[in-house]
Amino acid sequence: MAHFETPSLQKVRGGQHQPGTTLPHFHIHAPSPTSSPCSYLITEVLQFEYLGLILDPQLNMHLATTEAIRRAAHGKSVTQAVSYSLRYDSLDTRHSQLTPTQSLGLWKSTIIPHFLQNLRYIQSATDVKKLQTSLNLSLARALHVYGDHTALLADTRVPPPTLIQYTHLAQLHFRLTKTRPGTLPATLFKKFNKSLTSLEQPPPLYPRLPHQELTPPAPH
Repeated sequence: MAHFETPSLQKVRGGQHQPGTTLPHFHIHAPSPTSSPCSYLITEVLQFEYLGLILDPQLNMHLATTEAIRRAAHGKSVTQAVSYSLRYDSLDTRHSQLTPTQSLGLWKSTIIPHFLQNLRYIQSATDVKKLQTSLNLSLARALHVYGDHTALLADTRVPPPTLIQYTHLAQLHFRLTKTRPGTLPATLFKKFNKSLTSLEQPPPLYPRLPHQELTPPAPH
């Protein structure tokens, strides 16, 4: 099975790198040894999901940010359902309720991964701020504590997404330049980021002192 496109369709599309305004559909040409060749229509989409990450043609990651916030909201519904079930659906007549520590642990296990797992791919500072705002509101609603979000994050030991993003990017840079420099992603990284080669050998933290020869003391 091979991808098939006639020269007339390619001309209408505007060439290989500049598609036209009216885009005809792609087809797959599948020859068969026992029957006549068949042509199958390929459905073109504007977004798709790859390993849990929503990708768009421009790779601006706006859709990935929106999807992360949506999944975090769904996780919040799950935590509320668990809390309600423990409080009202228990056979115990005392109606046990989650403690703040248990609520925080449940929130960290079901909600915060959606905010932090794909931060290395987010390019816009506005999207990172959206994630931060949604994270603040989600944590405040989970603990029923409303006030200074920065103080609440510090008390619960939840790092801001910006700091996590810098950490992920530093880990990615170290992996591509030090631990696995011979892989294809590392080779492409070096090719398209030649200006960052100076970061591979940072200057020493302290200036080197001039070399001084030590002369032995004179015998008495």
